[in-house]
Amino acid sequence: MIELGKINALEVKREADISYILTDGSQEIFLHKKEAEKPYQVGENIDVFLYDDNLGRVTASTKPPSICLDEVALLDVASTNYNFGAFLYYGMVKDLLLSIDDLPKSHRLWPKPTDKIFVTMKNKHGRLFARLLSRYELKNHLSSKEELVIGEFYHAYQMYYLEEGIVLFTSLGSEIFVHRNNYREMPRIGQKLSVKIISKNESGNYSGTLIAQKELMLDKDANIVYQYLLDHKGVMPFTDKSDVDEIYKVFHMSKAAFKRALGHLKRMDRVELNSNDTRIKKVN
Repeated sequence: MIELGKINALEVKREADISYILTDGSQEIFLHKKEAEKPYQVGENIDVFLYDDNLGRVTASTKPPSICLDEVALLDVASTNYNFGAFLYYGMVKDLLLSIDDLPKSHRLWPKPTDKIFVTMKNKHGRLFARLLSRYELKNHLSSKEELVIGEFYHAYQMYYLEEGIVLFTSLGSEIFVHRNNYREMPRIGQKLSVKIISKNESGNYSGTLIAQKELMLDKDANIVYQYLLDHKGVMPFTDKSDVDEIYKVFHMSKAAFKRALGHLKRMDRVELNSNDTRIKKVN
């Protein structure tokens, strides 16, 4: 019995002009000569990977795939289509589709070509698809033994969006959590990022930052004000001259604390203080 998405041992039944016809004894499978390693003899047994072509037919290839059924791999994004999803290259002529249902609702967060995404391969009604695993499925599957050093930078790929931040994975499978205060812009899924490790907790989980060292440490009140700016397109109608009651109603802090927070953000070169508003300072 043939298995789609896996390596199968099949016999060469006959040769045609552009292909070999393979069989498992009951079913015939097409192997295009462009997908063959070398010429084969009738009766020879060969190992081939079976996948579905663009017409849904089971097709063989002697080229090794980057992922097989139920495995997990970090695959390159080949292209995207807003009607279908992202197409991932895994060594075959036909790319593997990661459905629109597995991607963020915002197209701005969709991956671009050369981004990389950890996925598993699934067979759905005779078609092969890529699927995202949950954060904990992926972490448990990869079980990285990689030891990251606090203070060092590592390349990692954006994988998960949480209310309090984002979760990256290195190519070797180490998970790194980045709190929302430690990045400026929401990265695309699959985007390669340079992350600095800032801590490791008792459970062995790493936290990191995407922000340069000089910007790292904002105090609690400054974080509240800066997050408000992020949530309001980078501008707010509040300044160090704003009314005490308005400040408390919005930020739940005294005017003195609010002014200290603004001063902190100004010293960190994070905001522009104007007469009528406060704005996030654009980075050149």
